[in-house]
Amino acid sequence: MRNTFKVLFYVKKKAPLRSGEVPVMGRITINGQRVQFATQIAVLPENWNTELGRVNGRGANAIRINERLDNIRYHVERCYRTLFYEHASVTPQMVKESYFGLNTPGHSLLCFFRQHNEEFRRMVGVSRSKTTYYKYRCVCSHLESYVLKRYGRRDLLFKELDRDFLTGFHAYIIQECRYKKNTTWVYMIALKHILMLARSRGHLSKDLFANYKLHSEFVSRSYLSNGEITKLLNLPLEDRTLQLVRDAFLFSCFTGLSYIDICDLTAGNIKQDRNTLWISTTRRKTGSEVNVRLFSVPHAILLRYAPEGRGKPIFDLPSNGWCNVCLNRIAAQAGFDKPVTFHTARHTFATTITLSQGVAIETISKLLGHKNIRTTQIYATITHSKLDGEMERLSKRIDTLYAKRTQKEAF
Repeated sequence: MRNTFKVLFYVKKKAPLRSGEVPVMGRITINGQRVQFATQIAVLPENWNTELGRVNGRGANAIRINERLDNIRYHVERCYRTLFYEHASVTPQMVKESYFGLNTPGHSLLCFFRQHNEEFRRMVGVSRSKTTYYKYRCVCSHLESYVLKRYGRRDLLFKELDRDFLTGFHAYIIQECRYKKNTTWVYMIALKHILMLARSRGHLSKDLFANYKLHSEFVSRSYLSNGEITKLLNLPLEDRTLQLVRDAFLFSCFTGLSYIDICDLTAGNIKQDRNTLWISTTRRKTGSEVNVRLFSVPHAILLRYAPEGRGKPIFDLPSNGWCNVCLNRIAAQAGFDKPVTFHTARHTFATTITLSQGVAIETISKLLGHKNIRTTQIYATITHSKLDGEMERLSKRIDTLYAKRTQKEAF
C-alpha cells in the first residue's frame, strides 16, 4: 500500500495574538491520519494565502516567512523519508517527534533536564541533597509549563533555544509564578547549571547566559538575641512535639548544625576529648567535616533525648516544613515579633553565640562547615552589643593614646 504523505500550513484565526497577527500551524497527514504542530511563525490574516499555504506579497518580511516555511517543509519531509526507510509503518506523530528531536535522547531541553533530575535523585543521601533535588524538580516543572504555554509544545530542541527563550522564562517565573527576586535568582542559576551541563556534553553550541546579569537581593538574616534565647529556654510548653522542636532548635543555636545534620546526628557523633565532649560529623550539604564543642546547654538537651542504640538518631524530628510551622507557634507564645525558621538557629550561632563573643570569622566558618568564608560573612551580622563593646574598647585606646597631647595643648 502506497503512503499518502502531505505537509500543509494554515493559520489559526480563532487564536489571534495581541499584535493582531495569527499563528501559522503545520499539519502532517499520512494515510488519513494527521497531527498538528506550531511553527512559531505569526502573520496578519489578510496577508495569508489559504490555497498556497504561504504569505502574499514580495516584501522582505513575506520572503523571509515563506523561506522559513519552505525550510520547515524540507526538514519535515526529510524526517519522513528517514523514518520510511527505517520503519515498516510511519505515523504523523513519529514524523513530528523526529522533526522536534523528541526521539533523540539528550537533544531536547526538558528530556535532558528530566534525565539530569533522575541521575541526581539516585545520588540523594550519598553526595547530593534532597532539598537541591526538590529545587531542580521544581524548576523543571515550571519550565514544562512555560514551554507549553508560550510555544504550545512539550519540549524544545537545544538548537532552538535563544536569548528570547531565556528572558521569557525569567519573566514567567516572576510574573506568572510570582516568585520574589532571590527565589527567581536561585531558579535561574539552576537553569544556568543545566544549560552549562548540556553545553559540556555537546548538546548546546552557545552560552545563553553570556553577559546575562543575575542579581540576588540582600536579605537581613534573622537571629535570636541572648535575651530571646533565655526566654525560649524557660518557655513552658505542654505539647511534646513543640518541646522536641524547641529543644532541637536550641541545640542548633548552640552548635550551628543545620536541620538535616541534626536529623542525622547519632550517639556515634559524640566524642570525648579529655574532660570535654565534642560533636564530630560531616555536613550533608557540603561534605565538610565539622567539630563543635558541646556546651552545657546542648549537653543537657542531649541527655534528655539520648537514644538507647548508638546508631539511632538522637532527634526524631518531623519534616523541616512542619518544624517551621511549630517554631512559628513557639515564637508567638514567646512574644517574638520576628519570623523564626529552623535556619534561624544557624544565624543565631554565627551571630549571637560566636561573633558577638569575639570568635574570629575564620573559626566560625570552620564551625559552620563552610567551604568559602564569603558564605560565613552572610551570616555574621555585627550585633549592637558587639558594636558597643568594640567602640568602648576603641574609645579607651584612643583616649589613652592622645591623652598626653591633649593635656599639653590645654596649657
